[in-house]
Amino acid sequence: MKASGIFQKAEFDLRVDRVRALMAQRGMDACLIASPENIYYLTGLDHQGYFASQLLIVPMEGKLALVTRAMERAVVRDMVPDLIHIGYQDGATPLPPPTDSATDIIMASQDQLGQPTGLRPWETSAGVVTRDPRGEAPRSSAAAEAIIAALLERGWEEGRLGLEENSSFLTFRVAREVAAGLPRVDWQDCSGLIEDCRLIQSPAEQKFTRSAAEVSDAMMLSAIAAAGAGVAQKDVMAAVYQAMFHRGGTYPGFIPLVRSTRTIEHEHGTWQDDKLRNGELLFLEMAGCVRRYHAPMGRLVFIGRAPKTADRMLKVCEEAIEAAADAIQPGVKAKDVYAAWHAVLSRHGLDRYRRHHCGYAVGIGFPPSWSGSGVPIGLRETSNMELRPGMVFHLMSWLLRTGRGDSFLSDTVVVTSKGCERLTRTPRALTVR
Repeated sequence: MKASGIFQKAEFDLRVDRVRALMAQRGMDACLIASPENIYYLTGLDHQGYFASQLLIVPMEGKLALVTRAMERAVVRDMVPDLIHIGYQDGATPLPPPTDSATDIIMASQDQLGQPTGLRPWETSAGVVTRDPRGEAPRSSAAAEAIIAALLERGWEEGRLGLEENSSFLTFRVAREVAAGLPRVDWQDCSGLIEDCRLIQSPAEQKFTRSAAEVSDAMMLSAIAAAGAGVAQKDVMAAVYQAMFHRGGTYPGFIPLVRSTRTIEHEHGTWQDDKLRNGELLFLEMAGCVRRYHAPMGRLVFIGRAPKTADRMLKVCEEAIEAAADAIQPGVKAKDVYAAWHAVLSRHGLDRYRRHHCGYAVGIGFPPSWSGSGVPIGLRETSNMELRPGMVFHLMSWLLRTGRGDSFLSDTVVVTSKGCERLTRTPRALTVR
């Protein structure tokens, strides 16, 4: 496969080889990939067209094939030219050529030789969804028909094929129709196969993650500088976005989280249309993004004044996150990192305080997630995942609603051959604005 401009050809070849090795272990003839993060990982395709059905077919040998809406042909041609592109039309039939340009309504002008120029009818009609006037759904989806045809063309009327059953981007309808159209196929769930490969970032990937961390720091510092009593939350968010783009970042997979005391418990909520008040907490969590690689981080800011418990709880919070960082070593299990984090809480009388994890793996992300779609792979209390060099985590120390005060710290870290390296560097000192 040719390089997409993001990584060298050898990088993509290595990734595909790694996936094929896992496919061989499971006896798969091919796997069908729907998650945009996994498609990006294997091809470098970076676009927004994944809101509609798209599927990457990875065979054990030969070229990869990508099924998308026909209107995506230009972006596929320019970004990933060395794969087989199969476009489907999910809308109106292309308009016929004009029979009489003087009377026909056409959307394309003609040059001196009478050839169409400019915007052609096909480009606007293909992909414009049409519905039965009675409101009935069509018999089968164009995406499923294209996928079935592509598989049959490659001789997979039967065989052992993997399907990302857990992908948020594989609809039940398409999966059902593809399975029904190929009843002799032995369908296997290949969810997690490529995610396992993505867990370890190559040096080239880590370069983008480090750049994303620099963007994260700029975003966080701008948010803190903008905060204060009487400041509208939208103005804090505006400062975040301005820093994000000026420092070379792009839109992240998940919107920056800016919450006050009134919405602190809205786990994945963000700014409200009101102003910060004296005595409130300001919760800030965000991720810079460079070439789809993310580096999340979080801080807690006190507006106007800090309560008497703030300094003590911050020390506990930082001691806990440092204990977790110290525990991160190649070969260590995820549950051991969580245990190190929680042991600090226990020493400070917070043994009964629990979180579902103290961090999770990050890297490639497309909206709506910076953790790579689906429930993140976490540093959980019961996880036996073994840490390896190149893994990148959003390491978190979350002490909210403890009954003894509030504090919150999080940073992006990478596992190295020697231990743990912190990538986001915004100061952790008690902050009052």
